[in-house]
Amino acid sequence: MVLREVESDFTILDLEWQALHGYSPIENIKTRFKSPISLLKKMEKRGISFNQEAIREGIRDIAGIRVVTSFIEDVYMMLEHLKTREDLHILEIKDYIKNPKPSGYQSLHVIVESKLILSDSVVWVPAEIQIRTLSMDFWASLEHKLQYKYKGMEEIPEADREILRNIAKSSFENDVQMSILRQRLLDE
Repeated sequence: MVLREVESDFTILDLEWQALHGYSPIENIKTRFKSPISLLKKMEKRGISFNQEAIREGIRDIAGIRVVTSFIEDVYMMLEHLKTREDLHILEIKDYIKNPKPSGYQSLHVIVESKLILSDSVVWVPAEIQIRTLSMDFWASLEHKLQYKYKGMEEIPEADREILRNIAKSSFENDVQMSILRQRLLDE
């Protein structure tokens, strides 16, 4: 339910933006729940005991939403929108766009709690919202597939990791150039 509500909210925002500005900032939205196997692996890696409260406190990305935008500015516009929502509490913001991971990965991660109204109570459910551009999504998707061949980034040879970092930098530069071009065309 939480994923549907947040996804619906982004869809409405996109439609509203289209109607008001003639422009759709969202390219696509994906939702997912972490698989039980993936959840157990993460719990084991972090030393989290198998009880509801420990899982709730220690793993905040069981529910995940990925919003892919056209331009970098759209990423931060989505963040500002999240800040206005009364049914969400923002717990943490990890800005891997301004501070890329050593691998070159870029995205904005927003850890939230979303209000879930049940028949007899209200529960705040944690979720991770990833917001990134098409270019960042392209890089992350392919890098993720390469990791499976090597079973982890640390197993990829250093020369190849450097190539991945350079591709990430090039992708980001493309994003910047597209934003500059967009602004120039809007100003004309």
